[in-house]
Amino acid sequence: MDYRKYQASRNLAWEVLLREGVCKLPVSTSKLCRSMGIHLLYGDTGAGNDGYSTMVDGGMYIVIREGMSLGRTRFTVAHELGHILLGHVGTYSLVNREPSSTDNPIEREANVFASRLLAPACVLWGCEARTADEIAELCNISRRAAEIRAERMAELIRRNKFLSSPVERQVYEQFLPFIRSRQKLV
Repeated sequence: MDYRKYQASRNLAWEVLLREGVCKLPVSTSKLCRSMGIHLLYGDTGAGNDGYSTMVDGGMYIVIREGMSLGRTRFTVAHELGHILLGHVGTYSLVNREPSSTDNPIEREANVFASRLLAPACVLWGCEARTADEIAELCNISRRAAEIRAERMAELIRRNKFLSSPVERQVYEQFLPFIRSRQKLV
């Protein structure tokens, strides 16, 4: 993935957390959607799709496949929210979207947005959540999403890449009461 697109997706997730006043995990995707005027519907999403986002009569909608685990549902909502906020909705056909493809740059951008929205690295770092199990529990995301996030966290820890961005520092400060409350539990 082009690093500028990665940064844009990551930074947008941080900006949403700040603008919406999110200060604890797990992030409520349904509350975010309500606050932004985006409608959530559950139903048929077509073969192979966990969800999709669309505009109908000027309103934004996220349609989610029924029957998924809560963690998978939450990630899918965040992923589709990423498509909306990154400006992907209406710019390409649903047919061209391959949800399972890691080679599709648009899907990768939405995945980066979703993972950084639901499991911001600086908050995980502050809460000392390192393993996939810890991340899945803290962020209420699927095991697979937590495994991917844990791999990235290990790299960030190895490189000591936390709080290097002013926006990331703002996110950390906004979550600091939550982080401190988690540290007392250990």
